[in-house]
Amino acid sequence: MRALAEVLWTPRGDRRLPGERTLGPAIDSLSPEDVWWVAESTSAGPVYLMPTKEWLRALLAFIDAQAVHSVLEVAAGDGFLSACLAKARPGLQVRATDNHAWARLSGRLSPAEAKRGVGIGLSGIRIPDTVERLSATAAITRYRPDLVLVSWAPPGLLVERAIRAPSKLVLDLSVEGDVCGNDARTWRFRKELLGGPLEERAYCRLDGRGRPRQTRATLYYGARHRLHGLE
Repeated sequence: MRALAEVLWTPRGDRRLPGERTLGPAIDSLSPEDVWWVAESTSAGPVYLMPTKEWLRALLAFIDAQAVHSVLEVAAGDGFLSACLAKARPGLQVRATDNHAWARLSGRLSPAEAKRGVGIGLSGIRIPDTVERLSATAAITRYRPDLVLVSWAPPGLLVERAIRAPSKLVLDLSVEGDVCGNDARTWRFRKELLGGPLEERAYCRLDGRGRPRQTRATLYYGARHRLHGLE
């Protein structure tokens, strides 16, 4: 497990952007339970999506194909993904926002989990000053981006609110089931199931030895898009 932690973070606790050749073997050497534990328990964590250099290039190719000029990441947590995008593409307007609720451990534990003592030894998300403190709806209304990026949304209706807000496109990076706030009502909206490299090259905290990649990429049409509506 130490090998995976060293791939994901520097000795100072800063996030790394590894290549597939280092992250892939580190994840494939562990069970899904051990991968989850590394992602959850480290003092430099937690971490959910685990971007690589190759996956980031796939994301940029998708952004270029959609003629996107402005990206807003909501519920951005530590803002790592947005920081990687901005560094890789200086001409792209990238903003990261979060309501900072998960800066406290209690913010990301359900009452049942807290009662069972699930959070013992764990920590909240360290949110830097580069992540603006705004709710998702307020941020989208203020900045009206071409693309809203939602990676591992918290439980609830955040993705649906992003779709209804004045955006053009909403890219939801999540997993199957209700882990990432995938409320069944959200699926009523017009969308594209992307598949391809955004799923096939993605790593997340639910991956591990003997398990297929868990990430799912769904593109929704926001309120400013001509295809916005219910299916």
